Amino acid sequence: MNIALVDDDEQMREMLSDFLTEKYPESHIETYSNGEDAIKHITQEPDLLILDYHLDSNDPTAMNGLQILKKLKESFQNLPVIFLSGQEKAEIAANTIKYGAWDYVVKNENAFHRIEILITNITGNVELKKNLGTQKFFNRLLAILLIALIIGFIAMKMN
Repeated sequence: MNIALVDDDEQMREMLSDFLTEKYPESHIETYSNGEDAIKHITQEPDLLILDYHLDSNDPTAMNGLQILKKLKESFQNLPVIFLSGQEKAEIAANTIKYGAWDYVVKNENAFHRIEILITNITGNVELKKNLGTQKFFNRLLAILLIALIIGFIAMKMN
């Protein structure tokens, strides 16, 4: 799994990166200290983006997490995004979901556990979509075979 992590708080970024590396050792973790770097360097859609809401706390001219989300969603519409924030404001959480985030996690003692649960849900959802795609293919194939069988049966009856 390829995970992009964007947080301007160096300590939080390192702790979360270490946590993800420990929990998902087969994963590749890319870390960015600001959204502008993430936009510039993410050229292929990661499997997951973990994005801090207040990316402009250290640099007031930097884009905030919601602006970064909107930019990245232009290129990667299906990118699952988990937002992180120290704020427990419902309107902020609702806004992030409105603009395409998978979920919103408050930075507290339960944050890493919640992220782990969300990653499990996201990967399960991705697998489900893959399985549905395969099922749709086989359903179409069966429909084509059924139509061919009916046409063949009608052609035999006409002879």
